[in-house]
Amino acid sequence: MEKYNMSDIGILITTIAGAIVLILGALQKSKCKTIDCCCLKCDRDPALKTDPSQMTPRLPNRPPDAP
Repeated sequence: MEKYNMSDIGILITTIAGAIVLILGALQKSKCKTIDCCCLKCDRDPALKTDPSQMTPRLPNRPPDAP
């Protein structure tokens, strides 16, 4: 059996964590009402609900200051 060093284990953990983040990101952006993935089932309302009073306004782009 091959011996593994700490960098090999770190790369494995980073790869698995990255794959999980990508899957969760895809599920979050999906427009499906029912998600059934890996023995987990979720019924949700995919409509985006935002309260305009809690949104921060974006400042308009300003031209750079002239010297």
